[in-house]
Amino acid sequence: MRKIVVSCLAAAVDEPISWRAALTCMMKAVVESIGKVGSRVRLGNHELVFDQPRTVPDGEDRGPSPLDVMSAALAACAHYFAAAYLQGRDLPPEGLVVEVASEKQRAPVSRIARLAITVRAPAGLDARHLAGIERAIKSCPAYGTLLHPPVVEVSVERADAQVGYDSRMTNTGGA
Repeated sequence: MRKIVVSCLAAAVDEPISWRAALTCMMKAVVESIGKVGSRVRLGNHELVFDQPRTVPDGEDRGPSPLDVMSAALAACAHYFAAAYLQGRDLPPEGLVVEVASEKQRAPVSRIARLAITVRAPAGLDARHLAGIERAIKSCPAYGTLLHPPVVEVSVERADAQVGYDSRMTNTGGA
């Protein structure tokens, strides 16, 4: 059996990875300051800009807030799983809309206190498919992460400190 080394940091993979390797692949984002409280995120081949609204001190509204994107990521994940459910049954996803509303709370800690996902399924689906879409959405990793929070590790280093290789960012899985 041949081993495949999967790095989520690589821009391209020469061959398809096994689904088992993909399930354990780690992601790494690099976030850099763009002035005041704004930031630019490099995520693979993509760049995102985050900021705070002008109502927040030093916010310039150059992009969405990280907390708003966290809520939107849940909706995007739900949309993907709902669309994949439909596509897998040769049902068109046209008309599928997922909305998320969030309520923020400051006590006991600043956080999202409530998330509400509303799904508008394409017209003409029967109750069986509506239930299937709900099951599919509940298998979304973003949904699962909120139900079963991950271990969160924070480390702070000086900018002039030597940055070493983090072996946790590479996975070796069977093909």
